[in-house]
Amino acid sequence: MLSIIKVSNYLLILLLVILFAGCVASPKPEDTTLYAKKNTTKAYKSRNIDPQLQVLENDFEIIHNGLNSNEIKKELLELHIKEKNEYVIGSGDMFNIFVYEEPELNVKGSLVKVDGTLTFQLIGDVKVAGLTINEAMRKIANKLKRYLVNPIVSIIPVEFRSKSFTILGKVSLPGTYQITNNAKAIDSIAIAQGLSIGIFEDNTIELADLEHAFIRRGNRVLPVNFIELVRKGNPLHNIPLKDKDYIYIPSALNTEVYILGEVNLPGHYGFKENMTLSQVVTYAKGFKVNANLQKVAIIRGTLTNPVVYIANLEDILEGKSKDFRVKPFDIVFIPTSTLGDWNNILQTIMPSLETIQSAYITNQLLKGD
Repeated sequence: MLSIIKVSNYLLILLLVILFAGCVASPKPEDTTLYAKKNTTKAYKSRNIDPQLQVLENDFEIIHNGLNSNEIKKELLELHIKEKNEYVIGSGDMFNIFVYEEPELNVKGSLVKVDGTLTFQLIGDVKVAGLTINEAMRKIANKLKRYLVNPIVSIIPVEFRSKSFTILGKVSLPGTYQITNNAKAIDSIAIAQGLSIGIFEDNTIELADLEHAFIRRGNRVLPVNFIELVRKGNPLHNIPLKDKDYIYIPSALNTEVYILGEVNLPGHYGFKENMTLSQVVTYAKGFKVNANLQKVAIIRGTLTNPVVYIANLEDILEGKSKDFRVKPFDIVFIPTSTLGDWNNILQTIMPSLETIQSAYITNQLLKGD
């Protein structure tokens, strides 16, 4: 009887161990390009995909300088915080200056000249550039003591013009502009008279590539997403401008995507903002009957150091998964059968790529120059 109880207890413990093992949570796949690097060779072989190719099953977003979305949000919020440092006067700033009980010495609209000076009655030019407003008031008051007893000077800002930003690229009036009235990022485009427009396939379109536009401040690029800023009006990305900010809006022209393999019209097509895999296939007049839609390769980067994504176009077209968002100079390759290793893919696409592209661009893709 005791032996039967021991056996029963042993079986019960064994059953609990098995159940516990089955309940251990599996690691959640990461929705980034890093996920494929963590998979084993065995996992790739089970899907007939070469282990050096990266697999993408879901949609993804570009990670700015390795930061995740929460870190980007935190940095953007910090960029909205106004500095508590006192304003430093610079050339181009305009002030009204008042001397207590001396109305004849009052000056309205006094401009700080290029040499950093203000012109004032009795004392002539006074250099104020590089000083705070309080320091400038004390300096002027000290000089007036030659002529007045305990002069009290007030300096009231009218307009700050010494701070400037530069905006170049596909805007109507690129150039350097003064920062006035606490201007923000979206104001920079308005000040430059909006984004450039042109004609594409008989339609008027904007020529700006907002996806790759950026703001540089000092030696770093700020995590401002111009699509969020311009298209969606997201206030989080509408950061205040600072002196010497550099904004660049690249051209959407001369950026292309390529589609090769089993499509009716392989070639290169002008890149458009938010272009997707299914749209590229549409431009290529659809796919052939022998196309393998379950293993479509999207090649990004240089051909000597590529990142290859595998997308299931069949699921995308049936609405079972999100569309794949392509980037400028991506190469879409629709094979006839299961994809092999990178060398086989390269051997297949190179003749077609060389046919549709100039020797210079092909060389850039190969060398990554």
